[in-house]
Amino acid sequence: MIMQGGSMYTIILVDDERLTLDTLANYIDWEQMSCRVIATASNGRDAWSKIESLQPDILITDVKMPVMDGIELCKQVHTRFPNIQIVFLSGYNEFEYACAALQHGACGYLLKPIDHEELAATMRMVRQRCEEQKNRFNSTLLTSGEYLRELLQIGGNLLSGLADEVTAVYNHYLHLPADNKTFHFVFISIDEYTLLAENPLVFDAPSGDFSTVERLEFFIAGLSSHSPGVLTKLRDGQWLFVTKESDRTVFTHWRDQSANAQRWISLFLTDHPQTLLSFTKQWPKMLQTRNQLVAIHGTGLIHDNWENMHAILRKEPFPRTEHLIAAVQQNRRDQVEEWLHDFFDGGLPPGNISQVFVDSVSVFNAVLSAVAANNRPLQEIFESDSKFLERLSLMESMQSMKTHMRQLLSIMMDELEASPVDRHIEIVNEVCDIIQKNYGGVISIDVLAELIYLSPNYLRTIFKDVTGKTLLEYVTQIRMDHACLMLQETNHRIHEVAKQVGYESPSYFGSVFFKRTGLTPNQYRTHAKKRQRT
Repeated sequence: MIMQGGSMYTIILVDDERLTLDTLANYIDWEQMSCRVIATASNGRDAWSKIESLQPDILITDVKMPVMDGIELCKQVHTRFPNIQIVFLSGYNEFEYACAALQHGACGYLLKPIDHEELAATMRMVRQRCEEQKNRFNSTLLTSGEYLRELLQIGGNLLSGLADEVTAVYNHYLHLPADNKTFHFVFISIDEYTLLAENPLVFDAPSGDFSTVERLEFFIAGLSSHSPGVLTKLRDGQWLFVTKESDRTVFTHWRDQSANAQRWISLFLTDHPQTLLSFTKQWPKMLQTRNQLVAIHGTGLIHDNWENMHAILRKEPFPRTEHLIAAVQQNRRDQVEEWLHDFFDGGLPPGNISQVFVDSVSVFNAVLSAVAANNRPLQEIFESDSKFLERLSLMESMQSMKTHMRQLLSIMMDELEASPVDRHIEIVNEVCDIIQKNYGGVISIDVLAELIYLSPNYLRTIFKDVTGKTLLEYVTQIRMDHACLMLQETNHRIHEVAKQVGYESPSYFGSVFFKRTGLTPNQYRTHAKKRQRT
């Protein structure tokens, strides 16, 4: 009934004289007076049913009518809808009757036959009263919004007086009986609000002057025109809608009118009417449930049974980072996807979404270090997009994090795929460096593969392709080279030399050495010293 964005006021006309009713409805230029006739009735009872359903701003009614007269209608309207402005129609012989009726809440009267100038003057006064009432009520709504935020923050029990005041405002606005105490509540959120607000070009590039967040805010502001209710902004990205009834289908239809709204707006509805005080007690659980479900399942949720829902907590440890690095190194995108699923779809860890962020950063740094260590083009790609971690820190959903990580890992694999030979050389050089530094210890293909996050078979393949040798042949070569140096430059016994180059068995060392040089270790040392003397 109270208009929220225009100056066109609605009217219901009531008169038992058909000619008068037809004249008023069809031969008066109501639009010139910023009014619009939305219904007519021939008696008070018929008018009452239309007033209840349409809730006009203005009622113009005859005094004397059958079934229910104007005075009785006025009493009921004034009691149930005190903000409706009532104007009486009266014949000259009904003047005193009409004056008495004014005591029951009417704001003016018009004598029959209607004088157009008198009608225009009366309607100017009525419109002014409507405008003043609208301004007062808008101010009251703002105040009730402040009270509601206080109630949700502090708790209803401590501020029961405020709850009664807000309840009265809701009853007034929703045209409910003054003694009504219960409402339906809909919690509306723009998911990933901070991310969308601070990085508008990451997820969208809308045409025109408005970002996705601004478009979503405009969309939510129009909810009251779709479904009667009071919309209160709680904080950036969060609203509470108070209404007479909460039909999930109606709200789903409203949200799904916009693709952006369907993607980014979540709705959590109460499934039964409750008092404001009762809702304030449930509010912390509703907010927590929304945060947890968005964190786990992503954006654009709708729930009306949230009270019975529980967050899925992570039971298994996070998958090993080494497996992800190996999958990226080998460009195994199916394995990367499996790893991302295990990491982000396994439920919330004990530290909630903040723990996921910390672990995601650790994983990203480890993968980048392993993959881009000797890859300058890849390093430059991520240096130019240094806001990766900043964007990740703004995300409230593991699904958003998963999407973001998938994009970054895909970039890495695309770059590696573009230069596979160069990357293989880097890997082999790294393996050779490890062997050079650890030739005296136990070196196996499994250990080497684990150190560089590759599968043993893949490492065997690329090592042979790059060097022309098997890993065993290369390890043996390095060990024999160092053994020869030690035999030339030191007086270590043969079993000591064998142990220092990685052989526990002196006899096996001697066998390998002979096969490599054609001499036993002692013969090699003797020949080496002769050469040094000459």
